[in-house]
Amino acid sequence: MSRRQRPAAGYTLLELIVVIAVFAVFAAMAYGGLTTVLKARRGIEATLARTADYQKAYQRMRDDFLNAAPRTVRDSDGAPQAAFTFDDYNHRAEFTRGGWANPVGLPRATLERVSYFLDDSRSDDRRLVRRSWRVLDRAPQSEPVDLVLLGGVDQLKWRFLDGSLQWHDNWAAPGPAAAAGAGASSAAAAIAALPVPLAVEITLETRDWGTLRFLFRLGAEGYVLAPSMAAAAGGQANAGGTRTVP
Repeated sequence: MSRRQRPAAGYTLLELIVVIAVFAVFAAMAYGGLTTVLKARRGIEATLARTADYQKAYQRMRDDFLNAAPRTVRDSDGAPQAAFTFDDYNHRAEFTRGGWANPVGLPRATLERVSYFLDDSRSDDRRLVRRSWRVLDRAPQSEPVDLVLLGGVDQLKWRFLDGSLQWHDNWAAPGPAAAAGAGASSAAAAIAALPVPLAVEITLETRDWGTLRFLFRLGAEGYVLAPSMAAAAGGQANAGGTRTVP
């Protein structure tokens, strides 16, 4: 007597549809979670990159201002320029700094002329720019080197601390007419004796971090000031006009 054969084991179509539907739900949930994690990661990376941009900009400005040097220069027209100048119309500060690294031993000075201003050529993305020149006393063909430090800056404000510890929104220098009224040597000497600020305050209105305020001392300790500056600061200046900035 032969055994009765059992039907082959398997799944019905309904069971397969249910299993596929369950796997589809789990896959959708996993994909949604992965997408959220990837978006969060991209946001964190963008925030870290932006934070690094702010840190690099701050360190660059700090190094420039703390290494300020009392060295006058000549512009592309041959006119003497003070060690520190400020263009109130363009809100641009320009000064000489020392300690310019020269790792490959190029035939140049360790002093560098730098400038900071807000580039508003693109109204949708104003940028804080550091401008420098490869030479101190420029020629008509001397081209500047521009470095964008920060984007998304809506406004740049300056304030300057004088020797009597008073803040000013502008740092005026004698105009070309005043310099032209004197001889070349006396004009250069007068420009060389112009005072420089004790400190500079920079206020940035940014789109993502709001208002940022940086305060930098101009020159490190032992910074050589012009005699008129030392007298205005009330310090005991020697014959060379040297005074340690507090």
